Amino acid sequence: AYPSLITGDSTPSYLLDYWRVIPRVKEVFDHDGLRFLIMTRDPIKRAVSHYKMVTSKDGTPEQLAVRGSEWRTSTLEEVFEKDVRDMKEDGLLPYWDAETKSFDREVFDAFANSREEDEAWERYVTTRVPLNTGSYAPLARGMYALQCRRWFRSFDRKKFLVMKLEDMSSSSSSGDDGGGGATG
Repeated sequence: AYPSLITGDSTPSYLLDYWRVIPRVKEVFDHDGLRFLIMTRDPIKRAVSHYKMVTSKDGTPEQLAVRGSEWRTSTLEEVFEKDVRDMKEDGLLPYWDAETKSFDREVFDAFANSREEDEAWERYVTTRVPLNTGSYAPLARGMYALQCRRWFRSFDRKKFLVMKLEDMSSSSSSGDDGGGGATG
């Protein structure tokens, strides 16, 4: 054991793919020393960036293969609509009317944080999150509360630091906040 050694790993898939990752983390690592950093991002900007990365023709053959080809013939709107349909089919969006594109706040309030929501999320994640491609879950990956919920139930909440990417931008750390923060 080397107490001064700090190591880490980073992937957005770990948060979403909790049902495979959490048991492995518990098997491999000493729980007492674990710390988690979760970096969130504006969900829509994240989804658009995800789509652009997956559909980009730039990259090595290996990178292109890992990204998958499922979205390369689809528009951004088509990819988003498919994810919404998948979530609807799995019972994850009972408050969303796809036909009228309207939201029922009363249904949402009753569903949010419920056992039914947990079950629908589990159904979605275990059937819609493959390991062989990056072309999946563009909108669901931005549903951070659902993704974090299993992690927070599996490990002491004090072991997590959750940050927003936007809070780390150079404009938010320009030193103008009076806090003596770093500039640039």
